[in-house]
Amino acid sequence: MRIRLIAAAGAAAAALSLGAALPAFANSHASVAAPLAKGAKVKVFQDAKYKNRNTTFTENMWNLKHDGWNDTISSAINEGKRAVTFSSEPYFHGAHFSLAPGYRLPATGYRDAYVVGVGSLTFH
Repeated sequence: MRIRLIAAAGAAAAALSLGAALPAFANSHASVAAPLAKGAKVKVFQDAKYKNRNTTFTENMWNLKHDGWNDTISSAINEGKRAVTFSSEPYFHGAHFSLAPGYRLPATGYRDAYVVGVGSLTFH
């Protein structure tokens, strides 16, 4: 029995030293970030019709104030495989609208639920 435990511990140590991947629960963010990374991607622009300052988000953004994008998104292109929902307030509160994968939005005011500014976004 003791030999089996020593062999198992040696195999585990060898796997870790060789850079084997840890299970998802080993990192508190891996369980959230890993699924989003497989298809979440939206490119946002400061002005309508995809002009001027832009950036790409690949994860949920609870509060765009931290990134300098609060109330500045005017157009977007969903380049990922997951739908993205834009909310007018931080933490997904307020008015909202969604953009399906592959869709473009030349100006946020073109939607039925007019959103004056965007305060957060989430992928689903």
